[in-house]
Order: sequence, then structure tokens, then C-alpha cells
Amino acid sequence: MKDVLIYNPHASKGSRRFREEKIIDSLSKAGITPELVRTERRGHAAELAEAAAVSGADRVFITGGDGSINEAVNGLVSAQKQGHTGTALGFIPTGRGNDFCDALGIRQKLPEIVEIIKHDRRIRCDIGAAGDGTFEHYFINGSGFGIESAINFYAEKSVFSGKFSYIYGIVKSIFNDLLLQEADIDIDGKSIHYPFVLFAAMNGRQEGGGFRIAPNYKLNDGLLDICMVGGNVPIPRLLMTIPHLSSGKLDCPGILAMQASSIHVHLDPDKKGLFSQVDGETIIEQGHDFYSKISPWKIDIICPETY
Repeated sequence: MKDVLIYNPHASKGSRRFREEKIIDSLSKAGITPELVRTERRGHAAELAEAAAVSGADRVFITGGDGSINEAVNGLVSAQKQGHTGTALGFIPTGRGNDFCDALGIRQKLPEIVEIIKHDRRIRCDIGAAGDGTFEHYFINGSGFGIESAINFYAEKSVFSGKFSYIYGIVKSIFNDLLLQEADIDIDGKSIHYPFVLFAAMNGRQEGGGFRIAPNYKLNDGLLDICMVGGNVPIPRLLMTIPHLSSGKLDCPGILAMQASSIHVHLDPDKKGLFSQVDGETIIEQGHDFYSKISPWKIDIICPETY
């Protein structure tokens, strides 16, 4: 069995929660001896994951947060397109945001992480794809259009890490990007008109540092969980939905939830465009079209026995 560990020294703004030597030592004691490779720049984890899969790796372990996982996913999908389909993905969360791992029950405790990897329980996971119609970027956790994407954008640019970066992002986006946008939305071929401040199309459960906007998610049901915040509710009252989004209780005015395999959101091109993100990584700035769907690709991921 060939294993590759992709180590991101820049995760969580370089705080290095687990140093590579500690990870390697802990894995070695469990009888796991991966080849170590290090990321050197944005996008490098995708290249390393693709190269590992093409070289015949059975497992790739990625350190970092949701953004690092996203890069690894895109690399493994690229390898699958070349016919290399046998590589599973394992997680060692060390990032600013670890929403995907939190939902799986993978905490930032190295002994527990090593046990999960050692047991090697795998499930087949859906992979989403999002873009503006001219490109698509793959994701494993979620995609979004609107203020939650602005929050991620500002959080990433901030000097803070962890939840403090998201608090900063929330405050800045409220002042800069909190507006109801009229939109024409195609949901699996059916059209609706709906004004929103937040539009999320999720494969996983949560984003933004713990907002459980897809509480009924399943990673392999072939569907996205859609959450829209808006409607005819005034913006001051929409702010009251924040506790509901945090707890995953979406049964309140201003929140519309459903499932779909594909969506297209179109804004008036004469109005202000919006941010879009996948797995916390900005893919569109000031855009007017947003597409998200379940792709034909799947990835085996290594999960706790309790998931």
C-alpha cells in the first residue's frame, strides 16, 4: 500500500498546529509510513494529489483546512479523468476552517486522527462542481453565492485565524455586502424568482466556521442541499436568522431550503455582482451568474467508525 502525506506548512496562516515530524512519527507508530511532500504555493496541493494518484497511491492524506482539502479533491478528480480512480483521501485538519472534518467527526486531536487513518473505513463521496458557466471548480463540502461567500473572502484576507477570522468576515460583509439581490433561479429545470442575501448549495453539512445550513445532508445521495436566505423579509429581520443557521434549525421566515442536483442563479447584469466560493475558496468576485451541480465524479474518503 502506497501512502502520500501532503503537508501544508501555510495552513491556519502558518500556525503549524501539527509539525510534519510529529505527524510522521505518530503515523509511523501506527505502522503507516507515507511519502512526505510539501505544498509551496496556492494550488500546489492539487498538483501533488494528482501526481500521487497517477503514481499509484492507494491513499493521500492532506493536512490543512477546507481549502487544502478542496485542492486535493480537484487533484484527485483530475487524476480520475486520466483513468486513475483508486486513490482514497484522508484528512488531518490543521486549517483556519475545518467545516468538512468537523461534520465527519474528525477533530484536531492527532491520536484520534491516526486511529481513523489506521482503521481505514471508507465511504464513496459525491463531488460537486461550481462556476459561472465559463469554468467549473470541484468541491466536496459546499458552494455559495452572496454574503456567506463575502464572509469567506474577507476572513481569508484578514490577519486573524480560526473563528476570529470569520467574525471579522461577518462584520465587514455586513457593511459591504448585505443586500437583497433579485435573482432568477433554475432548480433542476424549474424556474423561480427569489431575492436573497445568501445562497448555498451544499454537499456537506456546514460552512463559515460552523453554520449548519444543511443539517439533513448526505455525502452520497446525489443531491445538493440548497439554502436561501431572503424572500420578502426585511434585512434587519434576516439578521435574526443567524442563530437558526448556526444551529441547523431552518424552519423560520426568511429561510428557504430544498434539495436539487443542479442549480443556476442569474442576477440582473446592471446590478452589483456577488462573491462566490467553493469550500471557502473564492472563485468569483462580483459575478452575476452562478452554477452548481453534483458532478459525475466520486472520491473514497476515510471516515471515523461513528460517521
